[in-house]
Amino acid sequence: MKTQVTEKGQWARELAVEVEAARIDAAVNKALRRYQKRLEIPGFRKGKVPLRIVEARFGSSIRGEVLGDLLPSLLEEAAREAGLRPAAPPKISQLDHEPGGSLTFTAELDVWPEINAEHYENLSATRMVHEVADEEIGEHLEELRRRHATERVVERPLANGDVLVADLQRLDESGLPVIGDKYEKRHILIGDENALSPEFEEALVGMSAGAERKVRFAYREDLPNEQLAGQIAHFAVAAHEVRERTLPELDDEFAKDLGEQFQTLSDLRQHLSEQIQQRWEYMAQQRLRSELINQLIVKNDFELPESMVDNYLDSLEREQADHDQDRDHSDEERAQATRQLKSYILLESVRQQAGVEVTDEEFAQFAAERAERASVQPSDLQNSEELRRELEDQKVFDLLIAKAEIKEEKV
Repeated sequence: MKTQVTEKGQWARELAVEVEAARIDAAVNKALRRYQKRLEIPGFRKGKVPLRIVEARFGSSIRGEVLGDLLPSLLEEAAREAGLRPAAPPKISQLDHEPGGSLTFTAELDVWPEINAEHYENLSATRMVHEVADEEIGEHLEELRRRHATERVVERPLANGDVLVADLQRLDESGLPVIGDKYEKRHILIGDENALSPEFEEALVGMSAGAERKVRFAYREDLPNEQLAGQIAHFAVAAHEVRERTLPELDDEFAKDLGEQFQTLSDLRQHLSEQIQQRWEYMAQQRLRSELINQLIVKNDFELPESMVDNYLDSLEREQADHDQDRDHSDEERAQATRQLKSYILLESVRQQAGVEVTDEEFAQFAAERAERASVQPSDLQNSEELRRELEDQKVFDLLIAKAEIKEEKV
């Protein structure tokens, strides 16, 4: 194989490739013989059709299939021999081949940007510092009480704090039922702070089992669902049951019911405090990392090949089983992809310049800790390249943080 590279832009390259005839002919002959074994033609036994007849009748199409199968591996080999790292799959712009002759083709591709990250030793960032307050622990305890509330059916009108079990039928503006928009035996907590519409719940107060009521209400303006936010709706409500909710007492018995590790309410409060602290520390670390990455990108301005960004977005969609070749990516999606790719390139440059490496001992310990958290065997993670990369990134960020000017901000 012969290769020739022509520079067409900062990252754009044209790769001219010539593959010797003997290599192509060998692949074609192998395919012809494979086809010969399966071929049945009147006058010949299966697998006994002379090769010259197979080639005469089917050689052209078989040769085309062979070239189609070979091209991806030939492209990969040619790029490797030419010392190119494609940022996205190359595109064949010209291909020429005659039986018995060599194969020549030209591919257009963008190469992976090689960036030497600068100014990574004098970054500045802010670390959030949070002290867990009793009020936060109290809010979490109340949420736990709500989750473990008990219910009993009562023969009285619905009041705030109760649960109504009811059928809901959507109505149009004239009051007629909307076909196909009925919800049976829905459980509605009256007074829920996350209710889609407080107006709807208020309109139900006072209902008793067996009662029916038509209600008109507006959904909350701050709903994430823009199709519902602020919209007016009409429903017919048929009540089945009114259930009274009772919250458990906040005592040592309540703590014990939540887990064997809790012997007292104080144990539970300590556990919640540690969980809240861990979440704040995680958020603080993520914000710190984000600030450092933003500065690295600003201090190392470079453009990415468009094909690289497209290929990254397409690969994400394939992983999510939602690939649509005709879908255009939004500006926001492209911006996020660009930031992610630049982050990867710059962190890799810092890692190489600073000589950051992960030893087998370090990785074994890291994998063991992760395995314990995930309740799996350490051996299941020993060959995880993704996990090793995560540890490498962590060590690079530790380096950046150690060399940066970090200010603390109490939140």
